[in-house]
Amino acid sequence: MSKKSSLGRGLDALLTKKTTEAPAAQVQNLKLDRITQAAYQPRQVFEPEALAELAQSIREKGVLQPLLVRPRGDAFEIVAGERRWRASQLAGLTEIPVIIRDLGDREALEIAIIENLQREDLGALEEARAYQALIDQGLNQEGVAQAVGKGRSTVTNALRLLSLPDAALRALDAGDISAGHARAILAQPEADRAWALEQITSKHLNVREAESLKREARTATTPVKVNPPRVYRQVELDLSRRTGTKVRITGEDKGRVELNYASREELDRILEILGYITEN
Repeated sequence: MSKKSSLGRGLDALLTKKTTEAPAAQVQNLKLDRITQAAYQPRQVFEPEALAELAQSIREKGVLQPLLVRPRGDAFEIVAGERRWRASQLAGLTEIPVIIRDLGDREALEIAIIENLQREDLGALEEARAYQALIDQGLNQEGVAQAVGKGRSTVTNALRLLSLPDAALRALDAGDISAGHARAILAQPEADRAWALEQITSKHLNVREAESLKREARTATTPVKVNPPRVYRQVELDLSRRTGTKVRITGEDKGRVELNYASREELDRILEILGYITEN
């Protein structure tokens, strides 16, 4: 039986793991101005109110869990703990406890994703983009699943969200629709996905209602344009001359009369000519 990756076992296993070259890293304090943001941060949204609450807690009790950082030239890049770093700045701290580890890009990315997943800090799209970032680092879906300790189907379903139409991606990012709504949109034929999004948002459908959406069949035939009789074409010309605008009559037994105008003032002028507005 193959041994599961320590990444799948969680962040604690990574932070306490010893190697044959050196003992487990020790906690030490670093100046905040020597710490830089992560090159890749799975979490894109940091709620101001939640940060303010954490900052107040840090003022009262300090930073209870050290950041994980890696050396980057003369500075240290955050691998895990950017929220604590941001809140510490709000709290007015000048230094913060850290654990320094020499990590490669892929391992750093895996740890960042795991920390956020364990804290349930990632939105549905943030999670999907994080998995895609691991794939861009050379892992396949099975490898991603093993690395983050998730089922293969969980990773596959998350990645499917990235195929949503742009408008649906924006709605999901903004919280206007849920991941359940997004999956209901993906269940629609590709040509109907924009329609499904409009139905969900305009009618405030819940997920079950969204899953039941079905667009009525549309005919591919183009309506036949019916030219008006000759007498109506003469009326079109007479009305056009009288009103100074384009007039169009469509249909025969049934139809409509169209007068074009480009502004409210032009409409008032046409109505006055036709006797519907009189000047005082």
